[in-house]
Amino acid sequence: MNTKKTVMAGITFLFVFGFLFINGMAVQQAKTPTADKIDLNKATAEQLSKCPGITSTLAKAIVEYRAKSGPFKAPEDLLKVKGITNEILDKIKPKMEKNMIYILPAAPDEDDEEPSLKPSKC
Repeated sequence: MNTKKTVMAGITFLFVFGFLFINGMAVQQAKTPTADKIDLNKATAEQLSKCPGITSTLAKAIVEYRAKSGPFKAPEDLLKVKGITNEILDKIKPKMEKNMIYILPAAPDEDDEEPSLKPSKC
């Protein structure tokens, strides 16, 4: 009889522990931000303006250029868009994937401004 209670207690413990572990993993995955890829050749101006270094004016210019001249084949094609400079391209290029014209949007807390000199919260 004592063995049955021990086995049942063990099974109950494993069930509860497993449930808490799986639930904790789900919460952790939900908190991890995932950046969607933005296809430079299909994105709207609004989507493009979420990328670091691309203002709403530049985003509109990219969409207009693409509509008039066709899809971009290489990152350097962006230099043909009025307002895109080498400096802006250098800022965008690290966010692009090799052999694909995809840009990852900026993280929600990512700013284009200089970092603050406020004391750390650590």
